[in-house]
Amino acid sequence: MPPIKLGIWAPVWGSFLGQKEEPSSVTEATFDFNAKYIQYAESLGFHSVLLLDRSLNSTKGIEAPILEAWVTASALAPITNSIELIVASRSAYRHPGLVAQMGANLDRISKGRFAINIVSGWWGLEHDMNGIPFPEHDKRYDISSEVIEILKKFWEGEVFDFNGNFFKINQGITSPLPVRKPWPTIYFGGESDAAIHLAARAADVFLFNGRPLSLAKDLISRVKKENAIYKKDLKFGMSAFVICRKTDSEAEEELERLIKSLGVSEELQGVDKDAIHKKTSSRSKGIGSNGGIAADLVGSADTICERMIEFNKEGVELFLLQFHPMFEEIERFSREVMPLLPIGKGQKTNPQGK
Repeated sequence: MPPIKLGIWAPVWGSFLGQKEEPSSVTEATFDFNAKYIQYAESLGFHSVLLLDRSLNSTKGIEAPILEAWVTASALAPITNSIELIVASRSAYRHPGLVAQMGANLDRISKGRFAINIVSGWWGLEHDMNGIPFPEHDKRYDISSEVIEILKKFWEGEVFDFNGNFFKINQGITSPLPVRKPWPTIYFGGESDAAIHLAARAADVFLFNGRPLSLAKDLISRVKKENAIYKKDLKFGMSAFVICRKTDSEAEEELERLIKSLGVSEELQGVDKDAIHKKTSSRSKGIGSNGGIAADLVGSADTICERMIEFNKEGVELFLLQFHPMFEEIERFSREVMPLLPIGKGQKTNPQGK
């Protein structure tokens, strides 16, 4: 089994509860809140943080605040010390030449802690707002393929030309180069055949939405089978929402309380009907995003530990976790669950000595 690494989602759009809120009530979607939460996670021994790339708030309503991922990560870099900054980047929205330069600089500023999550995208409304074309499903993955190839060429440091179907680079070069070699870690996800093929061929980490163990096994098996063709190392990460209590029944009661507390969900326009991501995310019941509670990390510390180890046995190395309320529940997780886990090198198993 690979050692377990723990990460968090940055609350760039607010809390991890799927409900529309008045803009003034979304108090978590500020830089101060995000900075304090991410610094606290780092102090507890968390390995990574993922910053979602959105132009509109898909969870709290399009008028609600949302932090821009790259600016936020750049501001976090000098005030954090060890946590990996995984910055999402929509491949059909941001030009790879600019992304390469921003990523290399951010990796330098953070002393080698930058990573990128290439996102093919599912929400056309953001593109429509800014007059940026939103291609059909499989074409977006073709764009992502070119983006990954271009980023690697920029970050490897050789002057290059690239003549693709979507991008053309003439005498491409960026300087300074990233600290991480041969390039910053490339995270990528998706569940369609196009996504799995690209992840197996070009990604460093396959990052997928939380789901029941049986479905995770099936997805990982599909990716590993495809990856075997390329004979390259590919790691796995999964998103999940955690509810930990003294007993399984108390955790289930808290889950039901959270579900009953939810208000109205935002009705999104411009969602790609072919995007499997949105279909699988519906398993979260509004508690957490990107699968949320579907991975069933709901229970006592022992139960959560056992379930995480089962996912780990299938190859999941990085768990990107969500909590509510954030500070209280991440502290509970660090105190009760982390000491039970086979934590990877560089992470604390009982960070506060409790």
